[in-house]
Amino acid sequence: MADATKVVSAVDKTYADIQSVKTRMTGVTGTLNQLKVAVATALPADASKGQQINVGFVRQELTKAKEAVAKFKEMVREAAENGGAAAGGLPNARRQMKDDKTRTLYERVGGDLNIETGVEIMFNKMLQDSRVRSYFEKNQRKMQQMRKKFFQFISGFFGGPALYDANNIK
Repeated sequence: MADATKVVSAVDKTYADIQSVKTRMTGVTGTLNQLKVAVATALPADASKGQQINVGFVRQELTKAKEAVAKFKEMVREAAENGGAAAGGLPNARRQMKDDKTRTLYERVGGDLNIETGVEIMFNKMLQDSRVRSYFEKNQRKMQQMRKKFFQFISGFFGGPALYDANNIK
């Protein structure tokens, strides 16, 4: 379990690093758009209607933007290389994990809480998918009953407490 925790924390750190870079890149993109608008308004079709623009300032800002983009590329490259190496990479971590076949699948996935979470995620995904949403958009009581039955089925199928009554599906 410690190996899985290391993998999850490495993935979380890499995700946070990439989100940080993404946020910073949004700022650089905004600056570039402002420069583009400033240059576009300074160069109208009729030269008499044009504005004065500080060319030195524009060049300086473009240079800053290029440096920022290069820096962000390097940060992403380092995060990708170090993130995979720090955790041993996901495939390597899977090889290192030991699966105790003496325990039931129910115990190995983490019991009720993890199965219930999986069921919630699955139902939320189904409600977001327009192709199958109509089959699952019932009244709230009916949805809770469907979730409960599905949870009981999966829990029993994985070796947990047998709460599912196959004869009483409705």
